[in-house]
Amino acid sequence: MGYPDEEFPPRPRYPLSFTLFEDEYPELTDEQVAEAMKVMDDGYLAQEYYRKQNAKIRLDGDRAETYTYDNYSWTEHISRKWGQWYSSPEVLLEQLKACGFDLGIASEKETFE
Repeated sequence: MGYPDEEFPPRPRYPLSFTLFEDEYPELTDEQVAEAMKVMDDGYLAQEYYRKQNAKIRLDGDRAETYTYDNYSWTEHISRKWGQWYSSPEVLLEQLKACGFDLGIASEKETFE
């Protein structure tokens, strides 16, 4: 209990144009998604967020580490967080679909039926 030793700056956020919509979600292009992710990556790198937190997620198995804290940012962190939990994206896609986010991706089960 207590107070942190230092004040951390607010973490970077997606651009408002990428997160605030009225009445419906827009169809975003790959370029728009890439630009929003770049904003996040650049912000985390500028703050040296993961370096200061010493928060690089280790890779499972015998995969070689190719990232340093100079290029390890939000996209890589989230990819490791989600990508190593399940051997297949199937579980995550089913959970998203149950929450109303049908990405239109056929599951392995649907593909082979």
